[in-house]
Amino acid sequence: MKIKLLLQLPLLLLVISTPGAHAQTNSDFSLKQAQDFAVLNSTANKNAEIDLELAKKKVWETTAIGLPQLNAAVNYTHLFSVPSMQLPYTVLGFKDVASTDTPITFDDITAGRIFAYGDTTGAPRIPLGVQDNTTLEFTVSQLIFSGEYLVGLRASKVFYMISQQAKQKSEQDTRESVANTYFLVLMLQNNFEVMTQSLTNLNKTLTEMKEMHKQGFVEITDVDQIELTTLTLQNGINSMERQIRAAKDLLKFQIGYPMEKEINLTDNLEALAADINLESLVNPEYKVENNINFQIMETQVKLGKLNLQREKSTFLPTLAAVYRHTEKFKTVSFDFVPVDVFALSLNWGLFSSGQRYVKVQQRQLEYEKAINNRDNVANGLKLEYINARNEMINAYDNFNNVKKNLELTKRIYDKTLIKFKEGLSTSMDLTQAQNQFLSAQSEYINNLNAMLSAKSKLTKLTTNL
Repeated sequence: MKIKLLLQLPLLLLVISTPGAHAQTNSDFSLKQAQDFAVLNSTANKNAEIDLELAKKKVWETTAIGLPQLNAAVNYTHLFSVPSMQLPYTVLGFKDVASTDTPITFDDITAGRIFAYGDTTGAPRIPLGVQDNTTLEFTVSQLIFSGEYLVGLRASKVFYMISQQAKQKSEQDTRESVANTYFLVLMLQNNFEVMTQSLTNLNKTLTEMKEMHKQGFVEITDVDQIELTTLTLQNGINSMERQIRAAKDLLKFQIGYPMEKEINLTDNLEALAADINLESLVNPEYKVENNINFQIMETQVKLGKLNLQREKSTFLPTLAAVYRHTEKFKTVSFDFVPVDVFALSLNWGLFSSGQRYVKVQQRQLEYEKAINNRDNVANGLKLEYINARNEMINAYDNFNNVKKNLELTKRIYDKTLIKFKEGLSTSMDLTQAQNQFLSAQSEYINNLNAMLSAKSKLTKLTTNL
């Protein structure tokens, strides 16, 4: 038995050490884990990935237009009536023909066995085809020069670049929305914890007050006031629980997590706020070129320029080469269809009554419009950065002030509670101090959430992650 256990021990250790054998449950998410999970699993990012793959296929589709093309065709024909013809002739002489009574065929003429000219009296009919035939045809074509193709090839690569940038923007938007919802859940959970702890303290105080009332030390109105406060606080807690579930459901929807499964957030607001470096966030030097929205508009300008060049290229000729090989299963002697053909095709539109010229003008105006839109987006981003920076500074200052207010209201509540138990303050004083503390706590959490959201917005504007 010991030997068997010793043999199984290495296998057991291998299973335990195997990655994933005792991995952390997937229901636990830090902020970064939630964002990374959303990038891989949210519907918006999956579709952006598909669009990128489609753009890659489009590039190859456009490239293939200028590569050699090989086509094969099989044709079957049935002639209900085979056409024929007669050649006019008068026999002048024979070569290797037994007698003039021998029927003369077209092969005799082409073989040089007879010499003929004149009318068709008595001449044999020469078939020009066969009743049933199958033809096999191979065609190889190659585009040698086309201005539209060359510009279109460059445009397809720019289109792929736009798809890449759209995917990057989708990831940025997803990370920001996930962060804001993540902060909302943490804020609600913090408020829930504070309210729950306050309710615990109030229930304890209420129990003590009821005992003191039995002893005649406090009036029943003081007990009722404390009980009313606990009931109000309990209703608030119940409402907060529902808000937390709704916010978690929203987060699960955003990251593509199964709605029926539980999700747990491992980060906390205070730890996330501790990483904020205000000086680095509000750097006055703002490079709009790092913003993905500006980069997309810049790419749109490149695409507009290529569209203009493509329209201009229509004034140039197009040159293509074609080689064709034809095989017939049945042939006739009198057949003028060549077996192998090579051709060069030069297509040059010389006059279009001004149509091509006005198309060039349209593309020129669209190009200028794209430049204006890009510049307008650049100015809008600069203004948005100024507002976001001011919002971040205000949120940071408000958070520090509210943090001090929370400390003050906490001390006031604690002292009021002690005085109330000693009979030096009324239940109204305690209720007022309690509400003041809860209000300060809620304001503190709200400002903490606002500061983190402002940081997320500012980071999105200033980085290209």
